[in-house]
Amino acid sequence: MSNTEEIVVKAVIYAVEKANPTLKNLLEFHLKTTTGKGYELAYEDPKKFKEAVSKLFGEYSGRLLEMLIISYFKEKVGLKENIEDLEDLVKYVKRIYGE
Repeated sequence: MSNTEEIVVKAVIYAVEKANPTLKNLLEFHLKTTTGKGYELAYEDPKKFKEAVSKLFGEYSGRLLEMLIISYFKEKVGLKENIEDLEDLVKYVKRIYGE
């Protein structure tokens, strides 16, 4: 796992735990059984990750999780960019951390 990927995965795990710690294993199991990937899917294919989350929790809750992930970056790494979605966040992280 690259440093850039690790940063995104940690943000996703943080956001899931912040939303509801008991959902961490449930979401990871759902991702692995439906996509063959774990949390790394958020980095590798953010759109597919969001679709999988929405199928499990619903569109509104999926969007809430996405906003929690973005919020993590705003708080922890001083994100100044106006990022609206996970796809743009991953592009931003890749650009900043050189991948």
